[in-house]
Amino acid sequence: MWRLSSKVGHPIFKPAAGRGSAMHHHLIHIFMTNLFCKGGRPPVANKCSHHVKVSFDDLEWDELSRMMDKADATVKATFIKQLIFGKPFKVLTTDKSLALYCAKLSEFFCQYRTIGVNYNLVVKELRANFTEKKAMASLYKLEKATIEMIAVMTDVMALSEKFDERWSLKSR
Repeated sequence: MWRLSSKVGHPIFKPAAGRGSAMHHHLIHIFMTNLFCKGGRPPVANKCSHHVKVSFDDLEWDELSRMMDKADATVKATFIKQLIFGKPFKVLTTDKSLALYCAKLSEFFCQYRTIGVNYNLVVKELRANFTEKKAMASLYKLEKATIEMIAVMTDVMALSEKFDERWSLKSR
């Protein structure tokens, strides 16, 4: 057990009664804290030790914010360093029409799968619960609707290919 000396401003560690010398415990304390407590952040090879404060007026700040948004940067200091030293940075542009088109296309394919599942259920019910004549008439109507759906699907695929070609040209 350790206890502090009664001297103000100068703590001296003393062992509790009957526990050995103060010097022995003090050396153990130094040994344990200096050699075995190596936690924390690892040392950096090239530590940044020089700092610069930069002031902007409102127009410059707006321009810097727009540039950071275009480059999709989040840390202002890193972005400014990249600008000063001419390091390359990415400017990503997103086309809202592309995102909207992909969302609508995804919804369309989801509905297409749902129609396919329902198609299978209808065919099973027609076979099980209707006469052959009624089932054949209903299947004929279902076949016409399927042919129309295939035509729409080929149109969608052609539009997707055109959109892909146009987007590929934009991204170059």
